[in-house]
Amino acid sequence: MPRYLVNSAILRSSKDPRACAEGAAKMLAKGKIKGIEAQSCYCCSSEGRVAFIIEGPNEDAVLEVVQEQLDIPVASIFEVTEVTP
Repeated sequence: MPRYLVNSAILRSSKDPRACAEGAAKMLAKGKIKGIEAQSCYCCSSEGRVAFIIEGPNEDAVLEVVQEQLDIPVASIFEVTEVTP
């Protein structure tokens, strides 16, 4: 299944980036949202942003889940391939 790097736009001031990343990780745990699974979640409190590596069937499906179900504004999303040394 393809992997996508999803970078959020700046979160609303009422949303804590760490809590947002943790909540998204729980929602995207294996099996909770069919076909979409978070591989890793990151937060940057100083920037008020979060980022995710998410496996999903396609970019549109991942984007819809992040924006609609998780209510996280998306600045960018693109398919990635892990390169290991």
